[in-house]
Amino acid sequence: VSIRFSEPEYYALKHRASLAGLTLSDYSRSAILDGKVVEPVKKEEMDVLRKLSDEANNLNQLAHQANKYGMFYLEKEAKNVLETLSGTINKLSDDWKNNKRKKL
Repeated sequence: VSIRFSEPEYYALKHRASLAGLTLSDYSRSAILDGKVVEPVKKEEMDVLRKLSDEANNLNQLAHQANKYGMFYLEKEAKNVLETLSGTINKLSDDWKNNKRKKL
């Protein structure tokens, strides 16, 4: 299959593919088959997701300890983890919910 583009169209597609972090072939294939191309998850976003997962795991461990030793013993630690988790969730909310991933 061959497709012809004018020079401005070609450079526009090449630029969009670059912004999406895709090769021109992958970008074109996705645009043709799916009808849409969205920005891939960035490394920074993956780091935020990983941190959220880590904090959730920490909170789960605190819950297990709370069952074993009592919540009063762990109240301060639990509050610290919850504050960190809330901050991470707020960052995700700001980045993704309020500024929806852009279509390329």
